[in-house]
Amino acid sequence: MPASNTDPSDPQWLDEDEKLAWWAMLEVGSGLFDALSADLKAVADLTLEDYEVLHLLSLEETRSLRVGSLATTMLASRTRLSQRIDRLCTRGLVRRERCPEDGRAINVVLTDEGWQLLKRIAPLHLQSVRRHTFDHLSKADVRALAKGLDKVAAHLRELRAGDAPL
Repeated sequence: MPASNTDPSDPQWLDEDEKLAWWAMLEVGSGLFDALSADLKAVADLTLEDYEVLHLLSLEETRSLRVGSLATTMLASRTRLSQRIDRLCTRGLVRRERCPEDGRAINVVLTDEGWQLLKRIAPLHLQSVRRHTFDHLSKADVRALAKGLDKVAAHLRELRAGDAPL
């Protein structure tokens, strides 16, 4: 793995391929987030981040997670996540409960109504993901993309786990 240049007075400029990849990642990140959110808004009045909360809770056997764990997984601040949870609570899709293992902690719990909504819209969301992403890539493209992005994701997970400065 190439080492990063840590001397800001001597920048290691991006070559042409790196520039193309970097700008494409920025455009795709922003554009894909907007497109997927727009599709979710149309079918369920949810954002992609709302969907992510419901989805992450659905993966748990208890359909619940501590607020801190949810914030870490989503790379979200607790304040921002708390506001999102407030909106989902108002809609009856999640609720807050004291954590049984630690009465000081709060769990976010997927309600039956939230579970039913998620089951209804998950196939529509997957169609949206496919339409905006995978329908435009060959199998070889998908494998190469997954391989490359997994390396970046592993680095970011290490930073998150070690609480290292970005």
